[in-house]
Amino acid sequence: MNQRRLLKFLAALLSVALISMLSISSQAFAAVKLGSACTKPGDIKKVSGKTLMCDKKNKKLVWVAATNSISKSSPTVTKVDPNKVDPNKVDPNKVDPNKVDPNKVDPNKVDPNKMNSGATLATGNFIVANPVDLEHVVRLSKFRSCVGHDYSPGVLAKTGANDTSIESKRSMKHYVIIDVPASPSRTVKGYAPFDGKVSLNTADGNMGIAVLITSPNGWIFEFMHVQALVADGASVKAGDLVVAAPADNAAAAGAAKNSGNTPTGANTINVFDMALYSAFMKPSIFDSPFMHFAPNVAALWSAKGFNAATTMISKDARDSAPCVTDGSWNGNFVGTAPESEYVNAVGYKP
Repeated sequence: MNQRRLLKFLAALLSVALISMLSISSQAFAAVKLGSACTKPGDIKKVSGKTLMCDKKNKKLVWVAATNSISKSSPTVTKVDPNKVDPNKVDPNKVDPNKVDPNKVDPNKVDPNKMNSGATLATGNFIVANPVDLEHVVRLSKFRSCVGHDYSPGVLAKTGANDTSIESKRSMKHYVIIDVPASPSRTVKGYAPFDGKVSLNTADGNMGIAVLITSPNGWIFEFMHVQALVADGASVKAGDLVVAAPADNAAAAGAAKNSGNTPTGANTINVFDMALYSAFMKPSIFDSPFMHFAPNVAALWSAKGFNAATTMISKDARDSAPCVTDGSWNGNFVGTAPESEYVNAVGYKP
C-alpha cells in the first residue's frame, strides 16, 4: 500500500516538473517579435531586417525597436583644446623672412624691357653733353628724311603700310657727314650725351659697329658705323669719350657698301649715324636729339648752322610725301634724296 502511494507521488512530481520545463522551453524558444516578452535586458536581436532590443516597459521585459543611436556605433570624437597650439601646424599669415617670394617686385629695380605704352620717358633737355666733335661735321641728313633706308617704329614693328598710327617709311635719325679724308690722319670723336650704360651691337660689323648708351629712364642714344672706344657693359658719365669715326674697317668696306644707302656728298669713309629712341616703349618712340639738347649743347650746333628748325621734317609733311622703299627687309629708299632732305654746315657746299 505504501509502495503504491509512493509511486503515485513520484508520478505526480514528475508531471509537474515536465509541465514546468515545457513552459520555460516554450518561452525560451518562442519567436522574437516586437512587443513579445524577453528575459535579458539590453539583449539585441535582428528580426526581418529590424533591430529589436530587450527593454523594460510597463514593468515587463519586452522586445522594443532599437534606436539608431543604439544600432549604429557613434564615431569617436576627439575634443580639441582651443588654447593648445599645434607645433606642426603652419600659420598661413606668418611670413618666413628667409623665404624669397619670386612674384614680389623689387620697387627699386626697373626692368626696361617691361616698359610699355603706359610708362613715361624723360622729357626736356636731358642731353647735357655734346655727343659729337663738331669741328669736322659738314652736313646732316634731316630727321624723317628719305636718305639711306627706313629707320622708324614702323620698320621695327613691321606694321601694315596703311597703319598711319605708327610712323614708317622714313629715316628717323641723322646721317653725320664729316670731312675726314679717305686715309684719315685724324678721327672725329663721339661722347656719351648723358649718364648711362654701354652696349655694343656687332651684327653689321662690315663697316664699324653700333654703340648704344642707355639712360636709366629708358632713352637710348646710338652711334652707328663707328669704332667703339669703351667695353660692352661699361657705365659712362655724360661727356665720356665712347666712339671714333670713321671705323677702322671703313675703308675696306667701301666697295661693298650699297650706293643706295650712302648719303649724297658722302661715302663709306666719311659718314656715321646718330639716333635717339626708346625701343622699350610699345610702339617704339623715335625723336631727334635736337629736341633734347641742353641750351649750351644746342648753342654749339646752332653756331655750325644746325638747329631743331633746320634739321627736322615734320610728321605731317612726311606723311603727305612718304619715302619709297625697294620692298626689302631693310627698306632701302629708291632713288636719290633731294637736297632739301639735308642741311649743310655754315659755309659748306657739297
